[in-house]
Order: sequence, then C-alpha cells, then structure tokens
Amino acid sequence: MFDNKIILITGAAGTIGSAITHKIISLNPKKIILLDNSETALFYLQQSLNNKISEKINVNFILENINNKKALKEILKKNKIDFLFHAAAYKHVPVIEKNPIAGVLNNTIATKNLADLAVKYKVSHFVFFSTDKAVNPSSVMGATKLMAEKYIDFIASKKLSKTSFLTIRFGNIINSNGSVIPLFKKQLEKNKTILLTNKEASRYIITIDKVITLLLESIKIFKNGDLFLFDMGKAITVQQMLNQAINELNLKNEEVVIKVVGLRPGEKLHEELLEESSKLLRTQHSEIFKIKTKQNLSQKKIKKVFKILLNNIKSNKEEEVIKTLKSFLKNYKSLNSKFQSLD
Repeated sequence: MFDNKIILITGAAGTIGSAITHKIISLNPKKIILLDNSETALFYLQQSLNNKISEKINVNFILENINNKKALKEILKKNKIDFLFHAAAYKHVPVIEKNPIAGVLNNTIATKNLADLAVKYKVSHFVFFSTDKAVNPSSVMGATKLMAEKYIDFIASKKLSKTSFLTIRFGNIINSNGSVIPLFKKQLEKNKTILLTNKEASRYIITIDKVITLLLESIKIFKNGDLFLFDMGKAITVQQMLNQAINELNLKNEEVVIKVVGLRPGEKLHEELLEESSKLLRTQHSEIFKIKTKQNLSQKKIKKVFKILLNNIKSNKEEEVIKTLKSFLKNYKSLNSKFQSLD
C-alpha cells in the first residue's frame, strides 16, 4: 500500500501521528515528511526512529505551524504526495473553550487550507482524523472539528480533482498525551488525591494499536467522501478509569482521596458517537462503520461562512466567531461555558 509512496503526516509527533509514522516506516515508503509544531516532540520522534529508518527511505522532519499556508503550499508543490494524514489538531476541550480563535484557526481553517492545497497539487489520498466530540458539539473544540468534517465532505462531493478524502471518527485514545488515565496516575503518585470531574461521566476509549490497525483497513475499503466510525465498544465511566489507574499502581481504594470538582467548560456528561439525523452503515470490516449524514451544502454557503469566520478572526472578535459557528452548526450547544448565552 505504501511501498515506494510519498507520505505527509501533520501532527507527526503527536500520539496518532507518531504511531502512523512508526507503522509506515516499516512499510517501505519512498519518502515520509513529518510535520509538527513542537520542537521537543519532533526531536523525540526523530530519536525514536533512529534505528528503524532504512537508508532507502527519505525522511524529512519539518518544524512548522499548520497555519502557515505558504509553508504547506511549498511542501505540496515540491512533493507529489500519495498519502496525506492530517492529524495536527488542538484537542483539549477546556483550553480551546478559553482560546476559541486559536482553536478555529488550527482545527478548522488550517484543515480547509490543507484540503484545498491537496486538491490543487493532486494529492492522491487525504485522511482527516476527527473526534466523537464533533457529534452534537458542546465545546468549541468539538465545533471546530465538525466544521472541518463538513468542509472535507463538501470538497469531496465536488469531485474537484483526483484526491480521495476520508474522515475518521473515534473516541479517546488510552494513554495518549494529556489523557485521563496518565493524569490520574500522576496525581496518585504525587499525593494520592484525585480531582474528579464527575464519577458518572462516561467516555469512549480505544487503544492506539487498534486505531492504526483499523486505519490501514479503512484505506483499503473507503470511497471518496466517506466518514468512518471505528467500533468503540461500550463507554466507560471516569470512575472506572480511576479504578484502573489505582489498580495499575497497586494502591487500595481507601488510600485515595477523591475531590469531585464538576465538569469543565465545554465538557459533556456522556460523549456520543452519532447524531440522530445520521445513519450508521456496515462496511466490509466488522469494526468499521460508515456514517451517512445529510449534507447538501452549496459552494456559496460554504464560502460565505468561511469568509465571515476569517473576517471575525482577523478582527479578534471572539464572540462573533462563536456566533458564526452556531449559526452554521445548528446542533452546537455549549455546556458549562460562557458561550451558553449565545445559544
């Protein structure tokens, strides 16, 4: 699949990007371009690959911001990209709730720019990683990813080039950077006191190994414009995740002090995998589902909403940016957020 191909991975030093990198390196690509905006993370990725890179494979480590459209243009112009994996994103819900303009720029505008460039420079396959937080979003982060999903769906439906677009949704990756179980462990190791948002809060979780396995299977079976959902099993509660962390550290429940602090800005009590207006269809693979959505967006409407977003961002009008998202995404309803007044 990747033999003698040219690959670009954005967010290459993150949990998803680095896992894709390690897998594809072993599959004999011609060239792999690893782009990330974190110098330290990119350094550690490079160190982790030192003994795994064949002399035949050209590996480029690029320290760059995904919002630098000129830089992205040069990369795509100079390289005939066969596979583009777009994993770069801001993912922490409370942080983006307080920094909505940065979130929209990084997760929505940058994705649009990259998709447009992929079409212009005839990238063969474009894979975009979304999140279950895009389903009936209650946060700015979720809304930014849903906007990006909708743009990918729009551009794929226009069949503007030979580029085939695939969007993949899944939940939280176990032990990813900043995820809950490693955070619990750090708190427990420090003073055996846990700050818990809500014992009943539930999340869908998946291992990174399963994500990579299903990603490779998805590439074999997808058609342009597909939105896939990986089998996430049953949601588990935050309390269950805490119990796992306690067990892994060989602690006893009575040793742990729990302080319930309430849900943070933008957080839901229970995550969702599918909107009521969407349908879940089976594919050839038992753990990969296709989401069928109602999407009939005109080019005029898409251009208008992105123009308004960019104008408000340039003017640093935070509230207007959120209003624009809410006017376009009718199912975006803020929770535990200062933006609830705009619903």
